[in-house]
Amino acid sequence: MQVRIEDVSPVEKKMFVEIPWDTVNQKLGNAYRELGKGVALKGFRKGKVPRPVLEQVYGQRVNYEVMNELVRESFFKANQEHNLAAVAEPRVEDFQAIKKGQPFTFQAVIEVRGAVEPTDYRGLEIEKRRLDVKEEAVDEALKTLVREHTELKPIEGRETTQAGDILGLSVTGTIGEHQINQPQFALDLEDEEREPVPGMRAALTGVPINLKDKDLEIQIPDDWKDESVKGRTANLKVTILEARMKDVPALDDELAKDTGKAETLDGLKAVLRKELEAKETETIDREAREGVLRELIKKNQIPVAASLTERAVEMQFRRLRQMLGMKPERGTPGLTDDLREKMRPAASDEVRGQLLLEAIADKEGLKVSPDEITAHIEQTAKARNVAPAKLRAEWQRDGRLDNVEYSLRQEKVLQFLVGQAKITEVEKLTQQGQPLPEGGPDHGEEGHVHGPDCDHG
Repeated sequence: MQVRIEDVSPVEKKMFVEIPWDTVNQKLGNAYRELGKGVALKGFRKGKVPRPVLEQVYGQRVNYEVMNELVRESFFKANQEHNLAAVAEPRVEDFQAIKKGQPFTFQAVIEVRGAVEPTDYRGLEIEKRRLDVKEEAVDEALKTLVREHTELKPIEGRETTQAGDILGLSVTGTIGEHQINQPQFALDLEDEEREPVPGMRAALTGVPINLKDKDLEIQIPDDWKDESVKGRTANLKVTILEARMKDVPALDDELAKDTGKAETLDGLKAVLRKELEAKETETIDREAREGVLRELIKKNQIPVAASLTERAVEMQFRRLRQMLGMKPERGTPGLTDDLREKMRPAASDEVRGQLLLEAIADKEGLKVSPDEITAHIEQTAKARNVAPAKLRAEWQRDGRLDNVEYSLRQEKVLQFLVGQAKITEVEKLTQQGQPLPEGGPDHGEEGHVHGPDCDHG
């Protein structure tokens, strides 16, 4: 077999292949022998059909299958011998049909990763928000704790509902053209934010606790937050299945002790502030990593193979469906050509960022040690309340450990870039950073982003 490789672009190469007739003929012979074992034609016993007859009946199909096999084998051999770093199957552009006694020749374009030489990645200019947890945030955290420690008790001493009650409802009817059938529905008469229909809380405040089949007609304002129902009329039939009153704890030292976080209210506030600051610090650090990734990509617009971009588009589409709570589907039937076109720029940048981070890791000698992998497994296992050994065995069995190491390495590069960056502290970011891969270092989770050569999601 003769193979010649020519450069077409930084991410494409052209392969010219000539396969001698002897090789082609041997492949044909093997194909017809396998075919003949299971073929039964009229006038011949199974397995006894002469090759000339098989050629007459199945020749076109066998030639097609042999050509595909020759292309695959040639591609595999060329990819190894020439270190092509191919990222997709070859795209055959020109070939000669198989002819007896003649070599089989074809030309194919191969998409490759291409050489990545990152530049200007030290001293990237980024913004970083100052850590500033307002007192209002601490107060809101206290309110959340109060709600968590609020008990719901049966209503005694009154016959009607009042603000603060929690109602279990059965609701049927319509909102505009939408049919409503909620056999069990909870409504907090004090929670305006989660009110499903404006005016529903007021309509069910001061009504009998044993209310049955009450008709409600509510006009939903044109500026209501839910686009699908705003401006429509709700015609509902409501039955109260259960009513409970809230037993709200006092905001005092006893509450602090009940939470297990502190002995006094002041101590609880201090703990909550510390927790909020730790969470906010994580967010600020993530924003900084997103910022350096954005600037890195801006300064290194390296070419990206089309197949890698298309793969990233499909993975982003699947992640989007998952975020929206949509069921998984075979393939990507909902990914239209127009949507693909809109998603390609961001998908190309996602791949570009991964390739650049990998190249910087190689250039700077950044590696992930076995101890770091072990620490990550232990941290993840603790969060899931499983044994670290069990989680490691699961990831090893599913082939995820390499993906975990890959993601941890990219995370290490991002931290390196932030450490080298020129940082301006600000109250509020003026630019959005490049989104980091979904799932972070935990490549064992659904929705993860594998390396640029990964072809599964």
